[in-house]
Amino acid sequence: MSTIKNQNKRDSLVRPKKTFRQILKLSVYIFLGLLLILLLIFYLLYLSAQREPEFYREAKSVPIEVQQTRNAAVVDKIRTLNNDFQSRRKNWSSTFSAEEINAYLAVEATKPGANLLPPDLQEPRIVFIAGSVGIACRVQQRGLTAILNLSLGASMPEPNKLVFRMRNSQAGALPLSKDYIAQTIANVLRKKWGNVTQGNEGGDPTFTVQLNLKNKAGRNVKVESFEIRPGVIQFSGTTD
Repeated sequence: MSTIKNQNKRDSLVRPKKTFRQILKLSVYIFLGLLLILLLIFYLLYLSAQREPEFYREAKSVPIEVQQTRNAAVVDKIRTLNNDFQSRRKNWSSTFSAEEINAYLAVEATKPGANLLPPDLQEPRIVFIAGSVGIACRVQQRGLTAILNLSLGASMPEPNKLVFRMRNSQAGALPLSKDYIAQTIANVLRKKWGNVTQGNEGGDPTFTVQLNLKNKAGRNVKVESFEIRPGVIQFSGTTD
């Protein structure tokens, strides 16, 4: 036993002690290593937030000349629909494709004074799936950029009453708190239609829009049906 103790004592005397400079140098290396790992994590998160859904990439890749031609057709269709709104006892209906609406967003939304969306939301594009609409756009806040990707269910349980339900919310490939952007969506809906009530269903934010549309003559314009099918949106109604 005495021999073992003496051997350990000699080993401790032979083992060099670390100086303060060595300890400081080791601490700096550890700190730099952790910092590099954190920067790598933030960079990967940033790249994930930039990931664009497939429909968004495809919609943005359409040449501007094609978008302008489609937009001109959409503007004519909107003009015809507006004329129908003005006719008394008129039954009207219309169908718009996602391609047409994306052309309208690509051309009309970029015009000065359009004010279709808040200034920090750019390049919006949509896709229609049965009963829901997918929306993607580029978001710029405080010098940071991300791709906002939403899925909203849409239905009309009764005339002039639209109900939207936020089913999915992402920043690129990263999950995004639905409550974080629910108020922004509500504000956009209020700006366009006025009467909006927020709620919650199964953890999903909901937005109930009560339409109160009138034509230039003050007559009530009633939307009686509203349906989203793959690739298109269709609605119809009457003017009193």
